[in-house]
Amino acid sequence: MNMLKLELKKTNIKPYFLSAIAIFVCIMGLTYILAWVPHLDSGDKNAAILFSTYQGIAAICNAIALMSFSILASAMGYRYLTKEYCGVGAILLFSYPINRKSVVWAKAAVILLFISTTMFLTEYGGFLIFIGTDSVLQMVNDTLALGDFMLAFRNALVLVCLADGIALCAISIGFIKKSNSVTIISAVILSMLLINPVAAINEQFLPVLFLAAAALTGGILLTLNVSHKVNRMEI
Repeated sequence: MNMLKLELKKTNIKPYFLSAIAIFVCIMGLTYILAWVPHLDSGDKNAAILFSTYQGIAAICNAIALMSFSILASAMGYRYLTKEYCGVGAILLFSYPINRKSVVWAKAAVILLFISTTMFLTEYGGFLIFIGTDSVLQMVNDTLALGDFMLAFRNALVLVCLADGIALCAISIGFIKKSNSVTIISAVILSMLLINPVAAINEQFLPVLFLAAAALTGGILLTLNVSHKVNRMEI
């Protein structure tokens, strides 16, 4: 806990906080655009059916959010984990009388805490904001029940876990290669491979839940491997 507090104090998350706000604004804008699709006479009929419900719109926006926050987390991971173990940064970190593995896990925890919080607020918070404004604008011809709110909450939690897993995997791969581009490309590829089932999460919840559990488990194991590598590093 002390290590986590220390990392939170020394980590400048302002640039990434601004990036998260930008993602939120873009996702909200996309939400209103998709809600307007059924009102277009020249629009695709299948798209009109999909975007005529709150859950259909939310599923597509959540898939975009997954990719966006996975990439943001990977960029954060390179800056605050991989880069700090290169050159002079490693000498400074190794001079601390602290277990090296604990430092790695503290850094990973800060990244996941930030990404999990901002992504959940974007997905579920954005869903609530859209519903509130649509009660006035009446863009979506759909009715809501308590189950819809619970469904959106459940989906947001599962996708946050999936994004965390993707981020840990991408950061670990980037750490091995010591490359920012490899880190981000890994996040892009992994999220793109999963974006189709995520977009259909309402119909394929169990497969997405399994993928989230597998990705998070794999990410934790890869991060464990990174912590072992750091523990064996020599200056």
